[in-house]
Amino acid sequence: MPQRDTVALKKVVVVLALCLYISAFAVVMQVSGALSSVVITDVEPTEFHPGETKDVVLTVKNNGGRDARDVKLIFEGTESVSLIGPTVAQLNMLNSWSEKEVKITVHVNEGTPNGVYPLSVECFWDEYYFDPQEGPVSRPNRFIYLPGYNPVGIEPVKLGISFSVEGDVILNVGTVDTDPTEIRPGDRDLKITADIENSGEATAKNVVATLLCSETEEFKPSRSGTDRSYLGMMNAGDSKPATFYIDVAENVESETYNIPLLIRYLDEDDEYKGILGVSVLVKPKPEFEIVSSYTVPERISAGDHVILHVRVRNVGSEEAESVNVRVTGEAEVPFDFAVKSDHAGNLKVNDTGDAILEFDVAKDAAKKIYPLGLEIRCVGDRDLGDDKVYTFDKQIQLEVASSSSSIPGFECLFVLIALILTFILRRKRV
Repeated sequence: MPQRDTVALKKVVVVLALCLYISAFAVVMQVSGALSSVVITDVEPTEFHPGETKDVVLTVKNNGGRDARDVKLIFEGTESVSLIGPTVAQLNMLNSWSEKEVKITVHVNEGTPNGVYPLSVECFWDEYYFDPQEGPVSRPNRFIYLPGYNPVGIEPVKLGISFSVEGDVILNVGTVDTDPTEIRPGDRDLKITADIENSGEATAKNVVATLLCSETEEFKPSRSGTDRSYLGMMNAGDSKPATFYIDVAENVESETYNIPLLIRYLDEDDEYKGILGVSVLVKPKPEFEIVSSYTVPERISAGDHVILHVRVRNVGSEEAESVNVRVTGEAEVPFDFAVKSDHAGNLKVNDTGDAILEFDVAKDAAKKIYPLGLEIRCVGDRDLGDDKVYTFDKQIQLEVASSSSSIPGFECLFVLIALILTFILRRKRV
């Protein structure tokens, strides 16, 4: 046989021998435990929250029939899960079928999503046993030893451990903006934008924010559905605006109100809900009512010249400056106003002021009660920074008690008749 073929045949025999030895090695390790076999049998604890650091205890066991010396565990961290401190743990001796505890410190990064994260562990040791011919033997487990051949290197033993990371969803209210910026009693279509923030470590799905105006007397939705805002999915660290439109009740007290905010969301397909709050400051505002009104003359007839006295009171929560009372809807009443507006002054809260108006009643005015529109206009308290102009529409009733009884030329006819009667009486006396 040629020398080249002889060399090739020897190589084939060596490879086959290695394969058979490795197979036998595996079978022996798993079945008979004749060799040393280092494994990790327990990890405690395995549950972490994002950003958490814990001491972890590993139970390392020799599941083989031979002793293991100089056992080294080399840990390889990831971006999400890593070790704090030494990344190599060492045991001087691990006798056959015995176990020991190894303590490591594990850290999970902030913002790590929920899930299971493996940590790779490479294990090296020297297998120690007594050979009748050689005596005590200590051989690294990184090689396969065949009689008559040099040791053959193999891959290191890979041991895997894993940790379950489970974060919490933490939703809260951040910045709250309103349009208009200053909220006053009686405001309509007030736009509230509240930033909803997920400051937790887990993802919240199908997030819905509902402003519970029904639990307050001061606020109500401007229209159907304007008290609800759908935000969808919010990952850890996300912030999304929730927008609402509401109406503010009249005569509401000036103070800060906390409107309940219901948050619903899904976390790992489980539904959760919680109550937060949106704080809004309602600032003071003037408000007016008509206290009384009377006319001179008290009984109005067609053709009369009338002086109308109107008394108003500031029933709001803020001083009103430059209060003015003005007639509106003149075309709908038979009155011709000579003085259609009057200044009632600056009125503090609960103060009253008078306005005097003058008008002529049409001579053909029908006998009836006429509604007269009045507009009360003022400016807010400038000392408080309120230069807004407020208007209030009010109404009073004026009754024309009788129509004109005069007929054109009636007065002249009456005088003429009186003269004739006087003349006749004088003639009779003569």
